[in-house]
Amino acid sequence: MSMLAMLVMLMLNIDMGKNADMLTVQDVKEILEVILPQKVLTDEDLVGFIKEKHKARYSSRKSHHRRGS
Repeated sequence: MSMLAMLVMLMLNIDMGKNADMLTVQDVKEILEVILPQKVLTDEDLVGFIKEKHKARYSSRKSHHRRGS
């Protein structure tokens, strides 16, 4: 699964450019775990899922930096 996630991550980075700069293998593995069992998933659903992951990660980073200051 990790190798597949790495391949998908590479493809997403090529297609999305800077919009996928915070994408991790773990994100892609979670996306694949959601996508593979489903029959229909739109591009908008996928982008929304990625945005939520990035929002949570960014918030976590900000919180960590606030605590460290």
